[in-house]
Amino acid sequence: MKLKRTPKCCDLIAVLFFPTVIATEIISYEFGDTCSVFLKELDENRAFYVEYHGKTVGLLCDDYSFEGRGDEIMDEYKICVTPQYFDDPDCAVELKYTSSIFGPAIQRVTCTENYNTKFCGSSDDFLYIHFKARDDKDTSNASFKLLISAEKSFDYGTFVGAIVGGVISGIVLITIVAGIIIYCVCRRKPTQGQVLRPAQNTSGQTTNQPGIPYATYSPQQSNTTTLYPTGNYPTQYPAGYSTQQPFLPPQTNDTKQ
Repeated sequence: MKLKRTPKCCDLIAVLFFPTVIATEIISYEFGDTCSVFLKELDENRAFYVEYHGKTVGLLCDDYSFEGRGDEIMDEYKICVTPQYFDDPDCAVELKYTSSIFGPAIQRVTCTENYNTKFCGSSDDFLYIHFKARDDKDTSNASFKLLISAEKSFDYGTFVGAIVGGVISGIVLITIVAGIIIYCVCRRKPTQGQVLRPAQNTSGQTTNQPGIPYATYSPQQSNTTTLYPTGNYPTQYPAGYSTQQPFLPPQTNDTKQ
């Protein structure tokens, strides 16, 4: 099974006109030519090509490994593999992707499976690519080219900025609400009605309310203390009683003793 090879001119056009898709720096490694490729770092600005062109691959040179790492150590990346082409007419080559040197396969690539499928690992995981000749077949007719890129899965700067922005927004919101409450309380009018004030008394003066009889007290000149106040109440008479004085005859001096 063959995947149509992408011309080199198309790769150049993609780099020039689609910089957000293709990293600005791309380094190529070839199985059978480059042996030591161990945990090469890549981010959104750096990528790698992994190629094979029918050469013999040594026992200690049959795996490449990569890790995502940017300028910010707290950022996280997931590593992706995008086949550019995969030609293997004899089905003699097998690629195995793992997240550790001796880990289980998370995807296999052969002439019949995943040869044109993009693969992305888990966030912050390593990616190991293992090359293997199938059933000791001749691999001289096989060739492939893979693009190894990184996609940022966690941006620490954005995360911190979101937290700081949320805190500031919360403080501003609380301040606005508190200001509105204070404004409404201060603006509220007092209850309408009379204000009762205590009577202002001066020495020797009393306050008289209309319609209520009152009594005046005079200083006592003697040691005799009365239990009842001396007042200016009018004299009360029973019903039918005449207020006229009875007639008394004049007294004379001739009255004998």
